[in-house]
Amino acid sequence: MQVSPVQALRELEPILRAIEAERSQRVHQFAQITLWSVVIGGLLSLGLAIAQAGAWALAPLGIALLIIGGVYAAKANEWRNTFKVRVMTRLVKLFHPSLNYYPNRAIAKQEYHLSMLFHNAPEPDRYWGEDYIEGVIDKTDIRLSELHTEYRQVTYDSKGNRREYWVTIFRGLFISADFHKHFHGVTLVLPDTEQSWLGGLGQWLQSISAKLGNQPGELVKMEDPEFERLFKVFSTDQIEARYILTPNMIRRIVEFRKKTDSPIRLSFIASRVFVAIPTYHDHFEPPSLFAPADKLLDPSTLAQYFEELRFALAVVDELNLNTRIWTKR
Repeated sequence: MQVSPVQALRELEPILRAIEAERSQRVHQFAQITLWSVVIGGLLSLGLAIAQAGAWALAPLGIALLIIGGVYAAKANEWRNTFKVRVMTRLVKLFHPSLNYYPNRAIAKQEYHLSMLFHNAPEPDRYWGEDYIEGVIDKTDIRLSELHTEYRQVTYDSKGNRREYWVTIFRGLFISADFHKHFHGVTLVLPDTEQSWLGGLGQWLQSISAKLGNQPGELVKMEDPEFERLFKVFSTDQIEARYILTPNMIRRIVEFRKKTDSPIRLSFIASRVFVAIPTYHDHFEPPSLFAPADKLLDPSTLAQYFEELRFALAVVDELNLNTRIWTKR
């Protein structure tokens, strides 16, 4: 049974007090190192300046700043790891007893490809994720994580100089959940950017895209005007797509889109529903290393993590996945 943030605070208070003490110690150590780095670097720079060493006079102060930056990064990373391992793992379990949390794991790359949600994008050159959660909510097994996929873009200017940069394919929450039905085909529900801009011409372009093989199967026209404005549907099996996307399911997807306020993508493949929710907010992160004392002991802080968990796991309720309409064969 799920507990409230206040009950979670009562359960976790000994751990929170212990890591708060560790955080204070890290801040104190950082302050000491910063002080001595600035003093020693400043004195050495002053000495070199008096000796008329020119630009080299700034070198000790620059080294001191590098030391300060490195120490801060190390202390902040230690604090982040401590919070995730000792607090988030327990907090997720308190949120729902069947769930498990792994801070350094992510949705498998094979599952990302299976979803076909980004099948038209280049193969990711960088695939990174964290905050993996898996378990069973009532009757539905679910797994999700934060995910960031990118590909490398290389360009050359008129002088032949090479420039390399990274392009994001997807950044946000990636979810895979049991739909309790074996699908014979592939059905994609994607954001409709063409029709929102071009109207009927956009829909014609979508149909041509499917015929050219850029999308699986054919464009499926749905009867709900609001859904049609927000999404485009492609499927290799029109009958199955309409069987999945009942009027009730369509309204649930529209409402879920409104709640997330994000151009979500869904696919129905191999008995699972895959959902990609673009977000540029890092979820499940600890308060700052320099947050006010006892920040973690404030009930509103734990309430924020509960809200992030509700948001990440909302797909089960929003799409009514625990209602078994079909039986697997």
